[in-house]
Amino acid sequence: MYGNTATARKLPMVLLVNRGKGIYPLPVSVFYPKASKTIVGHKAVREALRDTQTYSSDLQGDSDVRDYRQLPLEVDPPRHHLYRVALAPYFVKPTIELLVPQFRENTENLIADFFKHENLEVGQHLSLPLVMKNLGVIYNRPQDVQEWISWGPDVWTAESEVRDGKVLHRYLDAIYAEALTKSSDDIWSQIAYLEIEGQQVSEAEFRGIAGVMLAGGRDTVVKLFTGIMWHFGHKSEDLELLRSNPELIAPAIQEFLRFLSPLPAMNRTIVPESSTIDLPDDRYVGMSFISGNFDETVYTNPFEIDFNRGRNPHLSFGFGPHTCLGNHITEVEAKVFLEVILNSGLNWKVTSEDVRYHQVPYAKVPDHFGSVRIART
Repeated sequence: MYGNTATARKLPMVLLVNRGKGIYPLPVSVFYPKASKTIVGHKAVREALRDTQTYSSDLQGDSDVRDYRQLPLEVDPPRHHLYRVALAPYFVKPTIELLVPQFRENTENLIADFFKHENLEVGQHLSLPLVMKNLGVIYNRPQDVQEWISWGPDVWTAESEVRDGKVLHRYLDAIYAEALTKSSDDIWSQIAYLEIEGQQVSEAEFRGIAGVMLAGGRDTVVKLFTGIMWHFGHKSEDLELLRSNPELIAPAIQEFLRFLSPLPAMNRTIVPESSTIDLPDDRYVGMSFISGNFDETVYTNPFEIDFNRGRNPHLSFGFGPHTCLGNHITEVEAKVFLEVILNSGLNWKVTSEDVRYHQVPYAKVPDHFGSVRIART
């Protein structure tokens, strides 16, 4: 989930899904160059994500707002592995679990403050501030939290609805210059001095690493937390089920990740973009994570949220060499989030919502939470 879905311009991508009763067109609006085809189904998507020789991540995304690669997202093995190994110590589960007391304090304070008011919007006033405050802990940059919150869930539209990279890049320029002075002990100072094959990362590499750490994992985790509140606001019996059966918290997190599919699709290329200047327009292939998450050959009643589902090999973190590097952040944050909600004793209902759903056959699945307002019951 810590990868940016946006890559070039908003274009309709049509998925062809065989549900056993014919082929259904599924338009999906994402910021990608148009994919010439899309791979669907749990088994096929997993196989394709593992096959980096055929379906390469060697591509330049978001070409309308940036001119550098997001790292390690947009490079293939073996170089991808070098970046991943260098960054892994910041994201492994034992490292993130050390921060649980601070996550819990952030969550308890925000939940308590949120429910002191009436009719606040969940994403804007709860989910986004919480995700950013937790990032401030992880990156040891509490002084930047309010600025990050001001960007909203999508850094590319931080100043207007028109996509633009200026906001993020002003910040990246500033923190890179600061990091080189070694004046503070934070994530950026450490990233700026990482070595890949004995060479200190360049400014462009720093941008690629820091950029995805800020642009990725924002809208996806905000969507996850907002979706959790939205679901319990409609189905309070599931909240009570978890309160009575706390052992279901871990399965519930995986089920929310599957059902909400915060990152529904990503592109790969069949022609690595650093390999030639002769790049065909039809080189992009879509990987439909959402199709794997609702594959009826893997999941019984996939359009129902079921905390007792058991085995849950969802694709919300991708699969294969490029499996989301921040997956443990999401899972640990979500565990704390659910525990605080359950222990609070609070109950609520949705009072108003502006939710955009995916198209058939995923018309029951939220694509985007424009606004969700709740009230205590």
